[in-house]
This record gives sequence, C-alpha cells and structure tokens, in this order.
Amino acid sequence: MDEARLAYERWVDIREEQRASDFQAYAYNIAEARYVMRRVTRIANERAKKHDLDALLHQALLQIYGVGENEQLTVSKLAERLDVPAAFASRLVGQLEQKGLVRRESSTKDRRVTHVFATDEGVELLRQIDDEVHHEVAYFQRQISERQRLAALSIFAFYVGVAKESPIGNAIRSEAERINSTR
Repeated sequence: MDEARLAYERWVDIREEQRASDFQAYAYNIAEARYVMRRVTRIANERAKKHDLDALLHQALLQIYGVGENEQLTVSKLAERLDVPAAFASRLVGQLEQKGLVRRESSTKDRRVTHVFATDEGVELLRQIDDEVHHEVAYFQRQISERQRLAALSIFAFYVGVAKESPIGNAIRSEAERINSTR
C-alpha cells in the first residue's frame, strides 16, 4: 500500500494512535502540501507586487470579489476571512478604495454595516494577475511528481474535511492506487 495513501487514511480517521503509527509518511504529506502552498503563494504575491498590490491587499481584493455577487461581504467578514483585526481590514479596504479597486456601501438594513464590492477596475486587475499566475503555476505543476501531488492533495483534503468514503476521498485513493501500480 502506498505510504502517502496510508498516511492520508490514518490521518482522516483522526485517532491519535493511528496517526502516530505512520508519522513519517504523514509528515512527508504535510511537507509537500506546505511546499506547494508556499510556491503558489510566492508566485501570486510576486505577480500582485508587479501590479502595485502587496500580498495582503491582493488577498483582500480576492476575498471581496471571490464571495460572488449574490453575497455581500462586510468589513468584519473580510477581517475574519483574512484572519486580521477588523480595524486593519478596514484600513486595507481604504487602501483598495484609494486605488479605485473597491467601493464601500452602507447596508440599507443597518447603517452601521458596510459592504465592500470590487469595482470593474479591481476585477480587471485580478484577471491580469490571475493570467500571469496561471502560466507560472502551470510551469510549476510540471516540476512536481505525481507522488508529490498526491501527498499534497491528501493533506488539502484533510484540511477541508473531505470524508474518507466521499467521492473525493475515493478519487484520492484510486489515484494513489494508480500511481502505486506504475512504480
């Protein structure tokens, strides 16, 4: 049985004795997941910086636009999604507003609540950055092995709560078996 898959199954099961029994394989999976996250984050941050957005401003703009048109993002919800204090999130929104990338609107239901929306200029900037990021990430994808991909994916699946017997969990195990059979 593939070490990465076994570590994933044991970790998803969450029982301490099982997780501890194959800690090295589990640590390998974490290392690969963190490597992927770090590389992709660095690529995105560098591309955003070329467009005069620091990493947190870029992330804030992504969160503001990414919630979709049907959901209205408040400054406090943005703070939660960025894991920063609300006052700091408000300052970030102010900086984005000065650049013409977002606009604030007071809630019609509660004047104390402010909703934040991306402007057309903000959306266009996100598209430009994404185009550049996409090309670099595609190159990075070709640099990592299937085993590394599976290891990272298994940790991401755990982070977001994918059940072992779910369609996604089954797909991860199936892919692990396929990779294992080609070794």
